[in-house]
Amino acid sequence: MPALLRIAKREPKFEWRGRAGESVNPLFRGFGAKEGEEAQRYDQPVIIRLGTKDAKELSDGFPKTAEDLFAEFRAIILDDIEAAFFTQEQMNLIERFVSERGGALFMLGGQECYRNGGYENTPIGRMLPVYLDQAATGPAVEGARFNLTREGWLESWMRLRSDREEDEKRLSAMPAFQSINPAFSIKPGASILATVSDAQNSYPAVAVQRFGEGRVGSLMIADLWRWGLYDEDSHKDMDRLWRQMMRWLVVDVADAITFAAETDAADQERVKLAVRVRDRAFKANSDAIVKIEVTQPDGTKSQLFAEPSLKEAGLFETEFFAAEPGNYRASATVEDAEKRTALGTKAVGWTHDPLATEFAKLEPNRELMQRLADETGGKMIALKSIAELPEMLKNIRVPVEVTLATPLWHTPWIFIAILLLLLGEWVLRRKGGMA
Repeated sequence: MPALLRIAKREPKFEWRGRAGESVNPLFRGFGAKEGEEAQRYDQPVIIRLGTKDAKELSDGFPKTAEDLFAEFRAIILDDIEAAFFTQEQMNLIERFVSERGGALFMLGGQECYRNGGYENTPIGRMLPVYLDQAATGPAVEGARFNLTREGWLESWMRLRSDREEDEKRLSAMPAFQSINPAFSIKPGASILATVSDAQNSYPAVAVQRFGEGRVGSLMIADLWRWGLYDEDSHKDMDRLWRQMMRWLVVDVADAITFAAETDAADQERVKLAVRVRDRAFKANSDAIVKIEVTQPDGTKSQLFAEPSLKEAGLFETEFFAAEPGNYRASATVEDAEKRTALGTKAVGWTHDPLATEFAKLEPNRELMQRLADETGGKMIALKSIAELPEMLKNIRVPVEVTLATPLWHTPWIFIAILLLLLGEWVLRRKGGMA
């Protein structure tokens, strides 16, 4: 997981033939037209990169374009970083990353987050599940205990034990926390999964919400490290919670290429294959070639081409008819139409089992039987009235239809008609002197 770690807000300034009040590095004076924030400065933040895949990734700091942010990352975690660290364009980009790209944002409880970090009335602050417009009043939080809410117990990633009683024992053994970012209310649609409570008040500890196509979470505890330092078992529990939390952040984040197989409810053999293609900025890309290979239960493979949809940009569709029951696997390969370079591959599978579909619902379909009885002049009776069936059959009028098939040549009037036609022709020819 790549990370940017700021080890100092500003690089210590070393004066070397500098000018009074100048923060730009004199060594770069006169090279290019960059000034202000874009110029090489002594007092820029000191940042190191961790976990990058190559020397280029995050070399320019936090991404500044949609292509660099949307295509490479699935979640953003902010901790102990103030809003002034980002430019307005970068904060707007983060908002688009969540709402349009479907990424995840999680803010931890560092001392320069939330209201203390100046996130009020910013694009990032608007996405958070808690309100930042209320200042904390009263004494500081002391000895706050961590507990799950009703919604928190329903989230598997917030639990660390398979049994609730064991989880309650674990929660009661957690140390008290002393540093909290107090929030007094959550936004509509948000959920509080955990709280911290002291002798006076109860505050949200973990809150989440959907935002556009993505999700946003907040951890309000600043000294969660106390839990990990309590003992060895607590450290393992804290590590496990972090892993589960990170998985929750990214598990539902969509890729640039998505592939889905949808079975027709009316015709189980008919399967609709849909591939959605987006570019690095996660905009719909219709300029692509989509090839689909379907592997059937007997191992034979079928090659298909998905055609662009006329209703949605970036959507490619085709249909496949599953004739035999069994497991099917489809693999989609997407290529750039101009460069003929591979953009990616996706696979999807499904099972065609007609018997399972037929017996998926074993309850009597009373509406269908009643409609069938009404349309055919019959009657639907309940099980408790089954003893009345013999008497009912005596009085009911059942129409009987008999279909008879007789060869046309075996009908007498057909022969009579043929003879009359032949006789009429002879009479006409006789009168005309042709016979």
